[in-house]
Amino acid sequence: MAFIELHDVTRTFVSRNGRTSVAVKDFSLDLARGEFFCLLGPSGCGKTTILSLLAGFDHPTEGEILLDGAPVRNPSRDRGVVFQGDDSLYPWLNAIENVEFGLRMRGIAKKERRERALRYLDLVGLKGQHEKFPGELSGGMKQRIQIARALANEPKMLLMDEPFGALDAQTRNIMQHELRKIWSATKTSIVFITHDLDEAILLATRVGVMTAGPGGTLKGVISIDLEGERVRTDPTYTKYYATAYEMIREEVARASGRMAGEAA
Repeated sequence: MAFIELHDVTRTFVSRNGRTSVAVKDFSLDLARGEFFCLLGPSGCGKTTILSLLAGFDHPTEGEILLDGAPVRNPSRDRGVVFQGDDSLYPWLNAIENVEFGLRMRGIAKKERRERALRYLDLVGLKGQHEKFPGELSGGMKQRIQIARALANEPKMLLMDEPFGALDAQTRNIMQHELRKIWSATKTSIVFITHDLDEAILLATRVGVMTAGPGGTLKGVISIDLEGERVRTDPTYTKYYATAYEMIREEVARASGRMAGEAA
């Protein structure tokens, strides 16, 4: 039995005027425990919808999602979520208080939650920064706090919705390598949403490519077998990039054509 199972998942929405739109259609995927899975696709294909369904923030119109054989129906601490922006941090709490927040809500004793929060701040490279408030930190440091806060609850799965999309290129590259190190240390299962092909190859053990939306579905999955630190100049890296590029190029063209048609 797979760790995560999505069986023929479809999500439709009905607007106020009664018009029905399909966000994702017949999406099926199995994920292994400890996997780092990147979901890649053009804008509007339904990537974030899939993440919301996995998180339990939303529910399939058809199909089912299982975690360890049990249906996913609601949000739970066994699924930590890291968003793209930093506005989920509480500006009136310092770094360690933000990381401790979920633990405090669960009634974890002060000494234990402080020790755990410090451990995860250290893991994400923020040792000694625990008393700083979000307004005193860079974008990359805020994202590290979000990751530490999610990991402090020791979830079975970490769901990440383009968490580095708002960062500058240099900080983004640093965070990508840091996330790989964190995943190697914790072996927490990760589902990472991105539209950046290069980011997906740098991070993932497998990359899933979605078809263009609306009504996007899974087009195919590529297993990434690269040992050690991933380098863009590695010929094997280039091979994987080319394979994924061929898969997504047609979908990007389809999405662009649809947008151009709608604009006309």
